Amino acid sequence: MKKLATLLLFVAVFCFAEEDKHPWYINIEGNKAFSSYQLEEQLDVPEEFGRMDTTKQDFMMRLSLENIKALYYSRGYYSLDLSMEIHRDIVSQDSSVRGYFIEIRDGERYRFNGVKLIVPPDRTVEIDTTDLNTAKDHYYNHEDIAEDMEKIQKAYRREGYLHTTLSSVELVDTNQKKIYVEITIDPGAKVIMGNMVSASLRSRDRHSKQDSVQEMGLTDTAWLSSLWRIPKGKIIDGNQYHSFRSKLFSTQLFTQIKMSDSLREDGLSDVHLDATERVPGEMHYGFFYEEIYGFGAHASAKHKNFFGRFHEFSTGALVAQHKQEASIGYANPLLFGTAFSFIPTAIRFDDRLTLNHEKTNPPAYPDSIEERYEVINRGDLTFGITKNIRFRGTLDTRYVDKNRDRLFKLKGEVALTFDYTDDYFNPVKGIRFAPTVGAGTNWNGDIYSLTMVGNPYTYGEMTVNLYHPLFWTFNGAISGSVGKFFAKALEDDARVFYQGGTRSVRGYRFRSIYASYDSTYTEYNEDTGETDTVTAINTGLTPLYFRMNEEIRWTFPWKTWKRWQIVQFYDWTRVVDSEGVYKERECESFGFGIRYRWQFLTFRLDYAFKKDLSNWNPEAFGWGRFAFDLSQTF
Repeated sequence: MKKLATLLLFVAVFCFAEEDKHPWYINIEGNKAFSSYQLEEQLDVPEEFGRMDTTKQDFMMRLSLENIKALYYSRGYYSLDLSMEIHRDIVSQDSSVRGYFIEIRDGERYRFNGVKLIVPPDRTVEIDTTDLNTAKDHYYNHEDIAEDMEKIQKAYRREGYLHTTLSSVELVDTNQKKIYVEITIDPGAKVIMGNMVSASLRSRDRHSKQDSVQEMGLTDTAWLSSLWRIPKGKIIDGNQYHSFRSKLFSTQLFTQIKMSDSLREDGLSDVHLDATERVPGEMHYGFFYEEIYGFGAHASAKHKNFFGRFHEFSTGALVAQHKQEASIGYANPLLFGTAFSFIPTAIRFDDRLTLNHEKTNPPAYPDSIEERYEVINRGDLTFGITKNIRFRGTLDTRYVDKNRDRLFKLKGEVALTFDYTDDYFNPVKGIRFAPTVGAGTNWNGDIYSLTMVGNPYTYGEMTVNLYHPLFWTFNGAISGSVGKFFAKALEDDARVFYQGGTRSVRGYRFRSIYASYDSTYTEYNEDTGETDTVTAINTGLTPLYFRMNEEIRWTFPWKTWKRWQIVQFYDWTRVVDSEGVYKERECESFGFGIRYRWQFLTFRLDYAFKKDLSNWNPEAFGWGRFAFDLSQTF
């Protein structure tokens, strides 16, 4: 059986390595702590490996084994037993394939056995060592040491020791399977604030010569220096020192920021800031497909750092089958950001004025057309509370003319995003959850006699996404959402919690899943002179929805195909209304899709094979079961 598996593995490798001069394969056995795929990735075998001479192949593979050892040692497997045998499988009289059989015995994982800080006695900063990871009796992980050293360095920087350096030594006790850690701290001297000296340069044009003189940047350097908040003669808080640099980077106006300090004769130190600016102008254009708006094109232009003080102005236009839009915007990516030292990013303010016209199908009446003209002003305030927590506050005001009904709408929303994933755009491991609360009101469109239409409404929403590697190149992703209107809204507002569509339940029309009831009434028909009975669909105005999305994503393991994914998905939702007269609706879909990642875009095409999972009978093909989008679902 083992020989058969090896033969099949060889055939698979040979099929994808037709051009290789010396075909090869890897077989890893005995590993428990890490999967074979993780270890193969850790080997980091170069693409040209198959075209190397066999002697060089063997040398490279033995060298790559050190990467596996380093991975095991970084997790405390110091009893690792690792060996490799090289087999030469004869395929024919003129050809053979090399097989690298790697056998691993993980052994027992070591634990931490305490920590000792070595520091000059006259420069000691109070640190609670019992709170360090290395002081606790848990499994060894080299990342814990790095985290402790970062925590210690922050404590010393807070006291003005900007140039603190640290080094660590691990003392391994093979008898007790324990590791004792010694961290040596060299604080250097405290740095006392002198003057802030700023300089700004323009990024070099890629066609310019290296020895050409760089142009001065747009930034007002005197104003830039005034953003520094530590007064002269005070100890420089090193955390604030590095936070200042991070905040300038988060404005996305600079490609490089260098900060240094120089000691003066009077004992003070000047802080030097050298910033290299990005090209201030941007222009983007492209084509898109949106489920409710159809195919379209968009273009936008932006200029940053007006007046040398980080002001941004932008304009944009969008033309689609069912939507036309023009907008102008203003943004300030700093907005008092340096005044709040505890906030790690710049505080960004965006305001955009938009003129919008669109024709769409309302949720309850897909055969009718809803035409709306809007003047929208939306302001957003965003910043990072911590490295992993982001805040967004939004105020949205708009004038709406919908099928000749005119309204003034006002809505405020506050949202937090807690992101603990390995990659914000394409996460594979971690958790992300985002609570949102909001409130709004509606007013009649008569500016000279404003009266409230309906009552003020409030709502809340929570989304939780989980990502976890399964095995090989298979990854699992689950998203759960719940949202509720706490007070009755107008249908135009409540429909944002209706379900269905490419980012909700695939295979259903956008926002076609909602709680409703039918009512009938009679109406005189002037054309026929008779009275007709009309059935009206009444949709819920205080909706409560639950939604769950599951995906298993298989990324193609071959290097030239790693941008592609095959995905299995299952979507489910249930929408109810707090008033009992509305009939709830529950829908689901099961299907498969394909993904292609290109830069920050993910082309996504899904098809819902099943919408009734009470049986496994095949269902008829339908174009409406396709879902196309330019993003991951979640």
